Amino acid sequence: MTTASIPGLNNGPIEDIASTSEVSGIELMSFSCEPYMVPASHGFGKCRLITEFEKIAFIGEGAYGSVYKVRDKKNDKIVALKKLKIAKNEKSFPMNFTREVNILKRLYHDNIANLLGVVVGRVFESTYLLLEYCPYELSKIVDDEVAKTKIDQTHIKCIMHQLFTGLCYLHENFVLHRDLTVTNILFTEIGVLKITDFSNCRMATEEKMTPNVVSRWYRAPELLFGATNYASAIDIWSAGCIFAELLLKRPLFKTDSDNNMISMLVDLLGTPTETNWPGFSDLPLMKDYELRDQPHNKLTLKFAEQPTTCIALLHKVFVYNPSKRITAEKCLIHSYFTDKPTACDLDTLVVLLKKVDEI
Repeated sequence: MTTASIPGLNNGPIEDIASTSEVSGIELMSFSCEPYMVPASHGFGKCRLITEFEKIAFIGEGAYGSVYKVRDKKNDKIVALKKLKIAKNEKSFPMNFTREVNILKRLYHDNIANLLGVVVGRVFESTYLLLEYCPYELSKIVDDEVAKTKIDQTHIKCIMHQLFTGLCYLHENFVLHRDLTVTNILFTEIGVLKITDFSNCRMATEEKMTPNVVSRWYRAPELLFGATNYASAIDIWSAGCIFAELLLKRPLFKTDSDNNMISMLVDLLGTPTETNWPGFSDLPLMKDYELRDQPHNKLTLKFAEQPTTCIALLHKVFVYNPSKRITAEKCLIHSYFTDKPTACDLDTLVVLLKKVDEI
């Protein structure tokens, strides 16, 4: 296991102030120009100090931060710290951080990685999110040559039902995740799925949003064609790509460019048109691509070995027109999940998750 020191853990002003009994407080000036004292114990608001945690391991690094497995010295619990990528000269938090915190504060659900607090080091750029620790990562299962051969329909139904349950909660609360991938799906020690990494999340809005979200392999077609007005359907598409990856034991759309990605979409689903996707011709990047004529949807052929109800659900997920794409709520009541064999229990899922080493 690769390890790394946690930035901000060295002794410094914050730690010194917090541990010095001689400091009685911080003197501030009110709007009425009357000085008042903030108690020393309130000097950092509700943030906790990095010195209250003991590093166990470096888990990994993403576009917006590095994640550590740590022990909380106060209660001896294992938790995760996500260090934000903040430049040394920054004087304020990045927009994605404030969105992530504000949205996570509003969410509490079994299938959402819960925000436990904010942790600070001795300098501004040493700022962390305190999150619950999940030892198992879906990507490690689908990437492991031995473990992925053990994945069957009962495991897939257990995983996907939990994923759609978490998405249903997010979308009911008007939250778009905007970066669902197998890497951002974790599991607790008892097999409860957790949707994680809300760095790209955003509240649903009628305002224009950037289409440059979601990792390419999981990116919905409306984003590929530059849509700036989109909704929860982009998360459903991403979930569908995860679903397909579990079924195929490999990514459905593995490519290194948007042009190739669109070509793969046309190969599998046929050419998008005004008939199957009203408004398609008006999308901003439509003029950048020359789409060949391919009138056939080949989903059934691609997944010919899968149960009929499974293929039926895939057809409802992989729909070009986002307004016609199935919702998470309707996915949960689809006959695929009631068709036998039904989803395995969490104990059985954990056996699969343990096929690879813990993070």
